[in-house]
Amino acid sequence: MTRVMPLKDVLRDDKSRSVKGGADNENNFVKYTQVFRQLLLLNEKNDLATTLKNIQELLSFSEKVFSSSAVAESFLYFCLHGAATAWVLQTELSMPEATVYRTVKRLRALGLIVPALKVSKVKSSKGGPRPTVWALETASAEEIAGALKHHYRTLSPKYRVAERVAQTILDQFATKGKIEEISYKDLLVQIKALHIPFKAPDIADLAAQYLHEKGIKVWR
Repeated sequence: MTRVMPLKDVLRDDKSRSVKGGADNENNFVKYTQVFRQLLLLNEKNDLATTLKNIQELLSFSEKVFSSSAVAESFLYFCLHGAATAWVLQTELSMPEATVYRTVKRLRALGLIVPALKVSKVKSSKGGPRPTVWALETASAEEIAGALKHHYRTLSPKYRVAERVAQTILDQFATKGKIEEISYKDLLVQIKALHIPFKAPDIADLAAQYLHEKGIKVWR
């Protein structure tokens, strides 16, 4: 089993180093990525407070590495998910389009991400270049496929609303302990109370799908 170096040791080990150039530093990027992914994935069994604390430490370290909070946040997103499009980064991280473009350009220049595939345009889209799924070199085919699927989802205003609703429900229950299931009826009640400008059942179905993917059972 591969031993994961404690975060404080990673931080201490890298204080005297610079990752701004040099072949040795570029070779270390793969190691940094693997360490970050292992550390983040280890948080799956932690409580919310511990997870947030560890992520904050990673974010602080990343900002020192990249001298940019936007690049640091995007890097952590790739460490968590393996792949993403610029549009997904824009929506998930609430970043301006121009900032995302500079961030992707920086990560690619550092050799941290590579183009994985081109996204087919939807019929209603305007002209311009086709979006690209960017991925870590160690990203799996499943992660790339998941990024593509998430890209199409986030193009839907209904899905984005449903995702926010579902995440709000998860955050509410997180303060009360672990949630394993929720009734579809309760889901509908909470959605109707928000007065969302979409049909409640449509949002409830999408939110239920999102919760299911997070390991939450929605029973009817």
